[in-house]
Amino acid sequence: MLSANDLYVFYDTETTGLDINFSQIIQVGCVLTDSDFNILEELNLSSKVLPWIIPSPDAFLVHKQTDCLESGLSHFEMMKALRDKWLSWGKDKNLIFVSYNGHRFDEELVRRQFYWNLFDPYITNTNGNRRLDLMSLFQIIGNFYGSKIKVPQDEEENISLKLTDLAEENDISVENAHDAIVDCMLMVNLMKKIKAHAPEALNASVKGSSKNGNIELAKSSPFSILGEIYRKKKYIYPVVSCGQNPNQTNQVALLDLYFEPKKMFDMSDYELSEQFGAGGGIKTISINKSIPLMPVDKIENIEDFLDSPIKLLASRAQQVIENTDFQNRICELLSINQREYPPNKYLEQKVYERFPSNSDKLWMERFEISPWADKAKLLNGFEDERYRELSQRLINYLKPEFSSNKEQDSYHEFLKERLLTNGPWKMTIEKAISRTNSLKIEAEENKDQEKIEIINSLLNHYQEKKALSEL
Repeated sequence: MLSANDLYVFYDTETTGLDINFSQIIQVGCVLTDSDFNILEELNLSSKVLPWIIPSPDAFLVHKQTDCLESGLSHFEMMKALRDKWLSWGKDKNLIFVSYNGHRFDEELVRRQFYWNLFDPYITNTNGNRRLDLMSLFQIIGNFYGSKIKVPQDEEENISLKLTDLAEENDISVENAHDAIVDCMLMVNLMKKIKAHAPEALNASVKGSSKNGNIELAKSSPFSILGEIYRKKKYIYPVVSCGQNPNQTNQVALLDLYFEPKKMFDMSDYELSEQFGAGGGIKTISINKSIPLMPVDKIENIEDFLDSPIKLLASRAQQVIENTDFQNRICELLSINQREYPPNKYLEQKVYERFPSNSDKLWMERFEISPWADKAKLLNGFEDERYRELSQRLINYLKPEFSSNKEQDSYHEFLKERLLTNGPWKMTIEKAISRTNSLKIEAEENKDQEKIEIINSLLNHYQEKKALSEL
């Protein structure tokens, strides 16, 4: 439920590319609002591209943030300013961080880049803070509130969930979209419309901004509704919670009530395990993310959206709730069916490997407040090799005069690897130049002067990077 004790932080990023591990945030926009979505404060930050990051030409033709190729705050300064502002906003009230598709992109970038700079990655969901993905809320809107909030849809009933399309459909100007602060304003204005015309959906989404809230939604009486939009189509499932992974508590199972639960009760463990996933009767959700869940009794004219009578579905839900043996079996199956992932090779990919020790937390604080000359003396104080490497990287690119010759040599080898060789970062200097030259030919044929100027700026940047790699 909306509370006057909460403040909302709408945020958006512009980046060098689309890879959450190896792309860099070059602009972050934030808008602080009260619970009525009145704007209280704005923050707009930009940073210069890091030496080892190769900007994607396709990304820059969208957001046009070419200033960052030559100037701006250091990435460290930008992320510190962002961290400091968020902490100051949350000093007296709890914050709900609102992004658009942020759980898959923006927030993952922010977390990683706090980590790169030795800051706490989990500001958005600790110390009473929660997070809400507006895209998930619009899945609820698109399924159940299309008569109250406009959702763009073509003749074949394909739904668009692009932020700019949603804004235009609701008569909100999208001029200068793909600028981080402008996109924040789009989100704020859309949220105002939702509060005015679909408050039940907003209340459910706010409740789902925390883990406990999502558990409550999944256990709503008599059952819940999962309203997804997948590949531009609507999918509606009446569901009831039926188990939680004891080893990974963020994972919760939902039974699709269009399936007859008694048949599942009689299945073998193998048969039951086959019900997980696409086409099966059991779905899994991550309760640490926004989920398009609603209590069934909060949706007007719900009968219009269901393929079976409510009484039948409620009866099936009650059968699941009363069958604790079945729930225990689901819990066990969740625990043994976990995917095994190979260990991560590169530093940027290791943000979730483990939490820092208490000792390393204190050392991070000391590292942050120390002068750069002293920072270089603190490297070996970290217990975790990740933080030793990250802190050395910071010193090498920001204050190389405090690095030894050996450390500088190692840093240059790192630059060569990232700029010249193939890897999970996908882009090399030569690939970037080749792609940009192709785009230049197209822009010149179309006489698109704006694109030509962006492309020329990128080509100059790539040449500088190439020269750097040859030192």
